[in-house]
Formats: sequence, structure tokens, C-alpha cells
Amino acid sequence: MKRSLLIILAGVGVLLSGASCRQHDYRTLTIRVPEMRNDACVRVVGKSLSRTPGLQPKSFKPDIEGRTVTITYDSLLVADKNIEFKIARAGFEANGIPADAEAAAKLPPDCRR
Repeated sequence: MKRSLLIILAGVGVLLSGASCRQHDYRTLTIRVPEMRNDACVRVVGKSLSRTPGLQPKSFKPDIEGRTVTITYDSLLVADKNIEFKIARAGFEANGIPADAEAAAKLPPDCRR
């Protein structure tokens, strides 16, 4: 009985101390953005992601020639699909997720199809 109680108390102590809890899980994601053609498009994509919790702000790396965006994010705060959907809601296709038509119509002329 005493041994079981000691094991239970030890387990509760570990849980309460947070010793085994992960605080961050940083991952890098490259998103294909086929319509990202120039700096104006990069600004729209960057702005759409700017207030997303869990994104590492200085990790935003657009590649206009390759039409991709690479970003580092904390997967404990945001999922990769959330990031892709934010770009799609800004008016750009993102990794096959279709662009929001209404947002796409409001893009700068150089970014529209």
C-alpha cells in the first residue's frame, strides 16, 4: 500500500513539475504559391501571415523565382494547414488549397491571373 502511494505521488510530482512537457516544436514549412510573381505579391502574403501566433517572424523567406514561401513555425501553436489557409484567404493558391475568389479579385493587378 505504501509503495503504491509513493509511486502515485512521484508520478503526480513529475506531472506538476512539467519536466516532460514540450514547450516548443519548431518546424519549417515550404509553401508553393504559384501566383506570387513579384514584391507586391510577397507583401500581401507576408501581411496575411504577420499576426499568426507561432510563426517566427524573421524566418519568412519568399522565393519569387521558385514561387514558394518558407517559414518556421511552432506546431504547438499553429498547424501547417492553418498557415496555408491564411495565404489562400489572402487570395493566393497555397499548396493546392484554392485562393479565396473574393480576396483574389482585390489583389494588386500584377498579382491577378
